[in-house]
Amino acid sequence: MTGIVDIQSSRVSNFFRFQRDPLGFLVDARPLGDVVSLRTSSFRPTFIINAPAYVQEILVHQEDRMRKGRSAGVLRRTIGDGLLTSEREQHRQQKRYMTPAFYKERIQTYAEIVVEETRKLGAALQDGVPIAMHDAMMQLTLGIIARTMFGTELEHDKARLAHAVDVTIRHTARTIFSPIILPFNWPTPGNKAHRQAIGTLEQMIYGAIAAARKHPDAYADNLLGLLLDTTDEDGKPLADTEIRDQMMTMLLAGHETTANALVWAWHGLERAEGAADQLHRELDAARIRERESGERMSAAARYREVPYTKQVIQETLRLYPPAWAILREAEHGLEMLGDQFPARSSFLISPYAIHRNDEVFGDAKAFRPDRFKEGTSAWARFAYFPFGGGSRGCIGSQFAMMEAALILGTLAEQFTFKSAAGQDDPVPEPLVSLRIKGGRIMIPHRRTALSPHGRGEPNSRPNAQTMLSTEGGHRA
Repeated sequence: MTGIVDIQSSRVSNFFRFQRDPLGFLVDARPLGDVVSLRTSSFRPTFIINAPAYVQEILVHQEDRMRKGRSAGVLRRTIGDGLLTSEREQHRQQKRYMTPAFYKERIQTYAEIVVEETRKLGAALQDGVPIAMHDAMMQLTLGIIARTMFGTELEHDKARLAHAVDVTIRHTARTIFSPIILPFNWPTPGNKAHRQAIGTLEQMIYGAIAAARKHPDAYADNLLGLLLDTTDEDGKPLADTEIRDQMMTMLLAGHETTANALVWAWHGLERAEGAADQLHRELDAARIRERESGERMSAAARYREVPYTKQVIQETLRLYPPAWAILREAEHGLEMLGDQFPARSSFLISPYAIHRNDEVFGDAKAFRPDRFKEGTSAWARFAYFPFGGGSRGCIGSQFAMMEAALILGTLAEQFTFKSAAGQDDPVPEPLVSLRIKGGRIMIPHRRTALSPHGRGEPNSRPNAQTMLSTEGGHRA
């Protein structure tokens, strides 16, 4: 018995519906069947994959027969042949030399940087002064990725670099799902702005490479130092262009996704009754334990002390996975779970849609972090997969989880965040990753600090003017 069903609407209506509302189209297609054929041309048949068993076939069991194809070709314009776009043996080689950057010992070191950078932001926020939350999270995670991966400080360039990232992401998203892809060297306004943004990012990247070559000892504990020490199969060091491609990959994939997830997390805490209170109780209890012990808790240890904070991030990634769609192409015909798929088949997998299955999660649209209290073992392996899977799963998933939880916890210790009046309900915007359309203006309200005995006392952090306020900040 086949798991493939044909969609009943026409190709033309499917195309325009997807262009207008890709998330709605994919959510509506999920209940239709395990595999939904869009009845596109026989030259490149396209299928929407909805069942975890088929997702596992594509991402794990038959990944060697798949390639990223069109999506990687478009991303390659920005990040070159980095880990996100390379295929097969090249990808395996790159993953081998990139993996040590995400070993447990290094992640624990990164954790301290995450907390340091987040506390800088907390010190700059003013009680009751609105901020553009997307801009704040983008600049924060950009500074973190620059320090942890490249050993580079970005105090004066965060806004400019964050804007460049935004330009590349918007243009890339438009191109990936465009029916016609124009050559990148054509002087269209979009291509010109995209190339200028790439130049802005490369200026920082090549500057960091030059500094690391001049002072290698200062970069020994980060990704850039690791890349400088890496040699290829012939024993030759990596070319600056290859190091550039990996740094560009980490820059785009390693901070924008986390920033978007955090904005959704603040929104989720605001909308779910009792969630913020539970989060604050956990964070306050951890602070009291630390004070009573008389010893400073490391950032990595603090991360282990806050299971509910991690559940908030997990639930955010369920409802609003940054990688809202995963694309794969089969070069040759293949069989999956008894079904035959012809050569050049394209497969569209949407974690966003699959994560909204009421039969699996129950009241799937509700923001309920407690559903992760017992972990994910109750669900099929690919019923929940915000970081993809197989060898192409996110190499930095553990770092991303830790970073998001530490940022959330560090800021939530000091503030609650409420959406400014006059804004509609957030609308997801499916670019390269999933963000809130138009951003979100939120108001930080300073919480009462806890004394060692659990009594409240005023929090006296400095009230510095922030560049992230709605009156002076850059809106991405």
